Amino acid sequence: MNFLFNNPALLYALRIILISAVLFGYYRLLLRNRSFHQFNRCFLLAIPLLSLVIPFLRLPLAGYLWPAMQDLPAQAAASAVSSGEWKETDTLMRPSAPGWSTLPSWQTLALIAYVLVVILLLYQFFRQLRYIHQLTKKYPGKRMGDIHFFGTHEPGTPFSFLKNIFWNDQLDLHSVTGKQILRHELNHVRQNHSFDLLLLKPLAAVGWFNPIFHLVYREIRAVHEFLADNDAISEGDRYQYAESLLWQTIRHPSPSLLHPFFQSPIKRRITMIIQSKTIRPTLLGRVMSLPLLFLLFSAFGNKHHPYANVRIITNDRPITVVIDAGHGGIDPGAISKNGIEEKSLNLAIAAKIKKLSTEYNIRVLMTRENDQLAGGKSTAYESLCYRADMANENKADLFIAIHTDMLASKDVRGFSIFVAKDNAHYPQCVALGTALTESLKKSYPTEAALKQRKEHIYVLDKTEMPAVLLLCGNINSEKDLAYLSKDDHQELIARNILQGIRNYAASQVSK
Repeated sequence: MNFLFNNPALLYALRIILISAVLFGYYRLLLRNRSFHQFNRCFLLAIPLLSLVIPFLRLPLAGYLWPAMQDLPAQAAASAVSSGEWKETDTLMRPSAPGWSTLPSWQTLALIAYVLVVILLLYQFFRQLRYIHQLTKKYPGKRMGDIHFFGTHEPGTPFSFLKNIFWNDQLDLHSVTGKQILRHELNHVRQNHSFDLLLLKPLAAVGWFNPIFHLVYREIRAVHEFLADNDAISEGDRYQYAESLLWQTIRHPSPSLLHPFFQSPIKRRITMIIQSKTIRPTLLGRVMSLPLLFLLFSAFGNKHHPYANVRIITNDRPITVVIDAGHGGIDPGAISKNGIEEKSLNLAIAAKIKKLSTEYNIRVLMTRENDQLAGGKSTAYESLCYRADMANENKADLFIAIHTDMLASKDVRGFSIFVAKDNAHYPQCVALGTALTESLKKSYPTEAALKQRKEHIYVLDKTEMPAVLLLCGNINSEKDLAYLSKDDHQELIARNILQGIRNYAASQVSK
């Protein structure tokens, strides 16, 4: 399931489906076929709109929903974060393979399929609009106030669209039935029912993956008919009107953007016409929609506030930290002028961290413990995927990647820490980076501001816990290299990192 929760587009689509399904299920159970048609119309229109909007809303009541997090210290967002460059890019690229390097990924194929279906559905939508436009050119029209009236011989008439009524000349406009039908179509026009369809049709096309949108579209057309039928029978015999519906049901389908008079669902319309005086509107079904909306906002709203996505650390167990010694095996990383390889420095520091971790009540898991690619993989890209997956599968509390930079200038020296905004626990990443910075700078120059690279850093983006990347100096700096190469300095770095983790944990702990 990691591919789903690491893909914002898929997660957003799932939220849309779930929210709309809950709302439409509520409509089916408590509101459908009730006599409060205007309320149902508004409720149905709100379903797709709310399902699209709720995942983006920020909830000011989040503090009430998570009171245990109110006392977290301000340090969680105290450090400044500036843009920074880290020249390493080779291990972030998917390896090319003969015959496969130019093939699109499954995400690209899925996007292409999605767009093609949207184009097809929108094409059908515009064809319907074009058909209506052609009718206005084909038949002469006359004005009835602000309404255009067209006498036609088209199958599916009479129907209305926007300010236009398309009549069937075989139907006597001055008969009792004709007057009722005209009143019905006038109601569609005056209540702007076509605008509902013009809104929902494109939404159903763009959200075609969600079957609820299509059900909402079909249902609101039925509600439109109920509203217009109520107006039509306000003057005249309701039973005669129902009989005309039954015996003159249309034989040819018409575009779904229209409001053809003799149109399904005939059975529901006749039932509503006959029972309209006996059905008593109830208030309970409408009132209960308010707590339902509150629950949906709470469950699916974007809880993006300073303490959103907080992973609570408790005192009843050791902190589990994945220490990722960068590179390894066939991937040496940066190499100094005298031949010292970054992968060896990274592993030496990581090994010291694990050796000393029990003194700090920290459980350390290492992505590699010898000179090979993490997970024993054969390519750097596969190893990179393994590092993030290994941390996620072990449900680690924290992830720290150890690297060494290689800058052209020998004068640039000292440690620096990178964070990634795409990490789901970004505020805690900043808090962890701050704690490590404060601990490391006591022994060696460490840049106060955290860094954030424009390009993605895979292990920081894909890990499902607070994660940082520590650059332990510049391998081209003689001072940095000399410091990193000494065993006692490596142990001091390890202790500073472990103490930084403890300080971070103390600021986040929930008793």
